Amino acid sequence: MKPTGVDIDIIPLAKLQTLKENTEGGGSAKIRRTCETQTSPSVRRLTNKVATGPVFAQNISPETGVVSFRSNSQNSQNTLNGMQSSFELMSLEDELSEQAASEYGVNPSSTRNGPPYGAFPTTASASSTLSHAPSSDSIPARSSRSASPPVTGRKSLFSSVTSTKSKNKSGWSKDAPKSSLTQPDNKQLRKETAALFKLIQSYMGDRKSKSNSDQVALSFCELAVKKPEVGDEAVALLMQQLSDNEKPDSLRRGWELLTILLAFVFPTEVISEKLNEFLNKHLDPIFDLPEVSTSYFSHQCMKRLSKVIARLKPSLSTIQETKIHIFRPPLFSASLEELMQMQSEKFPELKLPWLLTTLIELLYQSGGRRAEGIFRVAGDPEQLATARGQLDGWLAPKMHDANVPACLLKLWLRQLPIPLILPNLYQRALAAAENPAEAIRLVDLLPEINRLVLVRVIALLQDLSREEVVAKTKMDTSNLAMVIAPNILRCESEDPRVIFENTRREMSFLKVLIINYDTTFIQNVL
Repeated sequence: MKPTGVDIDIIPLAKLQTLKENTEGGGSAKIRRTCETQTSPSVRRLTNKVATGPVFAQNISPETGVVSFRSNSQNSQNTLNGMQSSFELMSLEDELSEQAASEYGVNPSSTRNGPPYGAFPTTASASSTLSHAPSSDSIPARSSRSASPPVTGRKSLFSSVTSTKSKNKSGWSKDAPKSSLTQPDNKQLRKETAALFKLIQSYMGDRKSKSNSDQVALSFCELAVKKPEVGDEAVALLMQQLSDNEKPDSLRRGWELLTILLAFVFPTEVISEKLNEFLNKHLDPIFDLPEVSTSYFSHQCMKRLSKVIARLKPSLSTIQETKIHIFRPPLFSASLEELMQMQSEKFPELKLPWLLTTLIELLYQSGGRRAEGIFRVAGDPEQLATARGQLDGWLAPKMHDANVPACLLKLWLRQLPIPLILPNLYQRALAAAENPAEAIRLVDLLPEINRLVLVRVIALLQDLSREEVVAKTKMDTSNLAMVIAPNILRCESEDPRVIFENTRREMSFLKVLIINYDTTFIQNVL
């Protein structure tokens, strides 16, 4: 007969591995059930007292429970507290298991191999079972063979353990950081950090936004350019959101935003080093995803991270322009090797960059030999922007002001990732400022494409330094060398005194080449 009433507790087996009943008072039995497995029915009696109340049991499965008697001297709360208290994981000798099994009327083989709790004591035999349970004195000591090793630092069996995946603090997160990533102690950056994070989430599609992507990118870049530390924080947040990001579309948009940002912001030295490490890890195409070419984005970011590229002012047009340039690289700021590769299909016969020959031709067509202050007078900014956009699309614009192609030629030379005079030859060039033979020898040491471009520029300056031309332009050899030299030689020092001293020697080096270098052969090179 199944017991009913308020005096019955049902304890789920999902939380029960070892059952311990402790009673308060001398008239109740203390019984400890110790086992290594859930199938062992061994009962260990600690005192000679017999339980005064009946103990019921039924067929046990993980979905049901163990039915136990609630004595007057012990409530259910004490029972649970007793189970959660400290206990030992013990195992009994085989002979003890057999002895207990025989007293319970259980086949030892079924105890070991049968279903869990297959021979739990019935209601009728509960009292007699407990009264005939072996005493503590009759229980043999545990052998080293069957004893479980001591376990230290074990968590409570009743503590809830969740197998949640640990969160990488430096990786993608849906929650904004509570403090700045770059300056955790800077409380003033917390507000900017939260605002930047929301804009990043909006652009990457991780957060709903009413604004379009270009407007979100503009707001993000405008906030990032306010202060250097805010720009660093923007870069750090983007690196975090690009790490361990398992959403391809979000990942692609994040890389796009980072590439756009680097057209307007140049990180400080510390963040720049971390960004370089981050980009270098993604340069290998083997790590590209089918949906996202992270190596291509990394390469574009590395190009924009170069100091030689002038930082733009954020506006909707410049945001759209830099976004287009990610997938259609501009001719300006591209290396000589990249230019020759890009034009190999359009102009396979050219040995010089198409951009160089086009700008020189436009300079002559617009009256450059008659323009006063050529290369010194600035061109109209609007015309410069329009002409540059057309040239980036491989279109030759119509020019009426010679100062526009002249300024664009200087800009192109200045934005080359590697200057015409290689950095390792810079000091040698300064030393040859007063030595024509050494200066000529140095030019011949340059890579072929660098040498051809430099000689073509020298040939242009030689033509503009003729007396009849100088009479109209007011730009003699010294003036031309002064305005062009900083664009073909690049001083890596940031010390103003060193830069000033080197500027004079750079001008002397180029002036020596204008006067002494033979550029006859370049006229036949296209």
